[in-house]
Amino acid sequence: KDVLIVSSEEGLRESSCARVCAGTTKRGDTAWMNYSSRGVIYIYVDISQCGFVTIPTVTASLEGYDEHLDTTGVTNIYDLTTSNFAVHALDENIKTASSANSYKWTIDWVAAGFTC
Repeated sequence: KDVLIVSSEEGLRESSCARVCAGTTKRGDTAWMNYSSRGVIYIYVDISQCGFVTIPTVTASLEGYDEHLDTTGVTNIYDLTTSNFAVHALDENIKTASSANSYKWTIDWVAAGFTC
């Protein structure tokens, strides 16, 4: 295993405890929630199966079939913990969570952190 974490929010740990974990939300059935009437939706992404004991570094992106070219905010991570994080998506054309699912929007993510 060749995982090297060179900096961490909560300090470094033994390199043998480093882990990279990745996933995606369910296409067409992502748990998007409506945030406001101005075209903002959000989701909490579960990363608890990764087994992190410190706050990981997370990168996220939006993937879908259509209508996400002008969407903003999805690379901004909110409320990051060892077990989940939130992502907000702003798009004036997609005003509801059901619209995002109709276009098969998913959040693809990669997290790197420590498990011991």
